Amino acid sequence: MDQPLYEEGSPSVTGVDAAIVDDVSADEPWGVVERFAELERVSGTEDEATAMAYLRDRLDAFGVDHELFEPELYLSTPGGASIETDDGWASDTAKTVSFSADRTVEGDLVYVENDDEMDSIEAMLSVSLEGLPEDLSGTVVMSESIIPISAIGELSDRGAEAFVGIHPHEREPHEGIVTPVWGGAPPYDDRERIPDLPVANVSASEGRELREKAANGASVTVTTETTTGWQAAPLLLAKIPGEAAPGTDEFVLAHGHVDSWHVGVTDNATGDATLLELARVLNDHSEALRRDVWVAWWPGHSTGRYAGSTWFADEFAADLAERCVAHVNIDSPGVADATVYDERVKWMAAVHDVAANTIHDVSGKGTTKERPARAGDYSFNNLGIPGMSLQSSIPQSVRDERGYHPVGGSAGHADAWHLTTDTIEKADPDVLERDTEVYTLATARLSRADCPADPVRTIDRIAAVAEEYDGASEFDLGPVVDELDALREATVAFLDDADGYPAAADRLVKSLTRLNFVTEGAFEQDPAESRAPLPRLAPVERLPELGGDDARFLELQLQRARNDVVAELRRLRRSL
Repeated sequence: MDQPLYEEGSPSVTGVDAAIVDDVSADEPWGVVERFAELERVSGTEDEATAMAYLRDRLDAFGVDHELFEPELYLSTPGGASIETDDGWASDTAKTVSFSADRTVEGDLVYVENDDEMDSIEAMLSVSLEGLPEDLSGTVVMSESIIPISAIGELSDRGAEAFVGIHPHEREPHEGIVTPVWGGAPPYDDRERIPDLPVANVSASEGRELREKAANGASVTVTTETTTGWQAAPLLLAKIPGEAAPGTDEFVLAHGHVDSWHVGVTDNATGDATLLELARVLNDHSEALRRDVWVAWWPGHSTGRYAGSTWFADEFAADLAERCVAHVNIDSPGVADATVYDERVKWMAAVHDVAANTIHDVSGKGTTKERPARAGDYSFNNLGIPGMSLQSSIPQSVRDERGYHPVGGSAGHADAWHLTTDTIEKADPDVLERDTEVYTLATARLSRADCPADPVRTIDRIAAVAEEYDGASEFDLGPVVDELDALREATVAFLDDADGYPAAADRLVKSLTRLNFVTEGAFEQDPAESRAPLPRLAPVERLPELGGDDARFLELQLQRARNDVVAELRRLRRSL
């Protein structure tokens, strides 16, 4: 490793924190990794059920209370795919994706250049269709992109026969999912958002060949096979009682997905192992916990767009809305050479102190924080529950040296994430132990803290965004800034007089989190598409680009959004 796992040689913690960290060992987690490295845990399969049975056996051995659910989820499992051109060329690497249409189509191959530099995972999820004809009937559109979720619907609407994505990996395209519907199954009124377009991906090397063929006017036949429908899948929930404050009914949720692409060692066998060790250690220290800790293993992450955690958010909506103070998403820990905490570390403002301090206290390392994307199993944004994901990373210098392209997980390991090569040598038991220490202590601190979430820091973060938006155009967002100032003053006074973490503070954090991350209702799910901070007001940044009626229409939209936000902030202030 280029860098040490611990800057000071070991964690710098004392008291109960030290006892919890000292009890974390790599022995049990690495046993999980070794067993799961033999299982292709696609949701709804026997291997996934075997993995859940293994976890249940270990929880029984630890004396941890748990329950197995078997929800029916709307899943889409990719099968075969083929791409053949009219001159006899055939792809050896073609893959389809979850929620691709299941059919064979023909068309003229049309290449559209992705203008982005493809230097981030966000860039790889988008494609500009500018320059293409409005009517794409009879064409198969191709571009560099992992999966351009936002473009798929437009391609279908414009009559394209299929989309072929050129992935950055030289040998094998990454597995993926194309639906924007969070949770896989849409509400009835949104059922048309399920994609109806064949999507196939090829490796970078084959993509270069296809670009040449497109330039020479090739036609192409694309076949994609998917099985989409309702499937029962196991969901495991363990509960650890917080015994230090028996009067509270609050809880912290630690979670991660058990299903995988192929054997998925770093995504997410290592996360499943961390969750099991976290449950074991915190159960042994339950007398020091103030709040209960719920530990969940989700199915349907990969083939259902986070279907398991979405089902849980629906099924346990009241408990989560009223009692869950924070959640910890555990995905892709323990990756070999993941020695730093930088662009993969994500948390919401309310849990900043626990996240940043825990990383420092365990590893001795500094960190940078990213805003959580609308991705992963952040299925609790609409409920307003603040979350964190403390994923370590392979240093950028090491990734550059190895020629890695950006990926969405596996600590940046581009030869592991969503590939057949995500096998056991990509993980490291020493890194896994350190990452498990971080996640276990962060969860324990959320359980033990007098104030697990900070509404003032949340207000400050939103105020900074509002001030930036206010300067982006002539549209006046001063009333929003003023209301945030008044809310901050009232919140500080309220907390000064409060004991512990009053219910009003929890409601405030959740309302502010919703304001900063979602547009839909509390018991709905925003689509799996990016959301700017303060999303209802974010379109103000487009105003200087518009003129005429478009500018007037947007001003009207913003006026109503401003009224709504100001009214919400006043309601929150008056509720304290």
